[in-house]
Amino acid sequence: MKHIEFHGQNGCRSLYRWAALLVMAAGILAVFVSISASGAHKKKEKRTSYGTGVETGFYPVKYHDTCLIFRPFFVSGDFFSGLNQIDTPAGKQFEKKKQTYRTFPDSIIVDVEVDAIPCDISDPRPPSTDIEIGIVGTLSFGTNWKIGGPQPPLRAVVPIKVEHPYHGPIWDYFLEIPAKDIPLATELSIEVTARDRINIGAFSAHL
Repeated sequence: MKHIEFHGQNGCRSLYRWAALLVMAAGILAVFVSISASGAHKKKEKRTSYGTGVETGFYPVKYHDTCLIFRPFFVSGDFFSGLNQIDTPAGKQFEKKKQTYRTFPDSIIVDVEVDAIPCDISDPRPPSTDIEIGIVGTLSFGTNWKIGGPQPPLRAVVPIKVEHPYHGPIWDYFLEIPAKDIPLATELSIEVTARDRINIGAFSAHL
């Protein structure tokens, strides 16, 4: 896909380049922290209009010369805020204020945050408007809980809200997902497509 030349001043170009570096560094650091942590795992939290969400993954996907970074957050009021995952010989347990939780609320909101940055961080140009609006701004989703046995087809989910808070490369898609009686350790499969049924990628979100 073609880039549109960015005619801003050098300072703006440098700022964008450093912002891209910081985004990627933060994501890589989050992955290493998640891998190296033991015992109780602290999740990154984010305030949304549906409550406090916790980050449930970090997934970079390359599309042509643009890197799309997906960060899904589980949200249900303040249910997930301060919910700690503890590894035990019997498996994962989830506790909050000395109370053990085993299943999700009846439904949750999944905030799929997507960021678009150049894969080549030496390139001072931001992703083109065509990518931002035509790809990042027109995403569709299919989801399904991984509950053992043959997996049914992914269910198409229409976002209940789409936010573009800073009118930059970051978008938020809010998906309402039924979750009654689903164990908290269950993974959620998410498939992403763009306009003209372009397959962007698939990943799993989990606590």
